[in-house]
Amino acid sequence: RHAPTANDVVMANYFLQSGKPFVVVANKLDKLKKSEVEPNLALIRETLELPEDVKLIPFSAEKGQGREVLLAEITALL
Repeated sequence: RHAPTANDVVMANYFLQSGKPFVVVANKLDKLKKSEVEPNLALIRETLELPEDVKLIPFSAEKGQGREVLLAEITALL
């Protein structure tokens, strides 16, 4: 529900330059209306300059949304 911070941008740039695989987890999904999810994900992808091959996972710890997708990504990278 908030734009990425300057620290988020620095971390994304670090991982992009490192060439190491990473995913971005957009938490607090439960705080957004359904109509706000896609525009917020687009803003995150644009602000962090994420290529399409970098996964951006919408996530809600409270409701469990995105949990299985995140666990699958972590498992795949091990």
